[in-house]
Amino acid sequence: MQDDEMHAQFALDHVRRSVMPQPPRAWRWTRKVGGKTVSLGLTPAKAEKMKLAIANHRALDKIIDEMREITQKLILETPETAPISRSRNHPKTGLS
Repeated sequence: MQDDEMHAQFALDHVRRSVMPQPPRAWRWTRKVGGKTVSLGLTPAKAEKMKLAIANHRALDKIIDEMREITQKLILETPETAPISRSRNHPKTGLS
């Protein structure tokens, strides 16, 4: 599998992933795709790249969860404000 193909496949998999050493000194990337377990043999260099990609993905998931919590808190805890009314002398234009 080419690096670009592996990157594309990684981006499409939105499930739990792992890179585990398997004897004798082989690395396997195991993930769930469509409810089935799929494994791919990796070189040590690709295994390191994959572990970094997985760590980055988990960090991004954590940031997104934090953003979701902040947004929900702002929406639910901010009091509603009345819309700003315009005077009759200043009609609303199509661009404002």
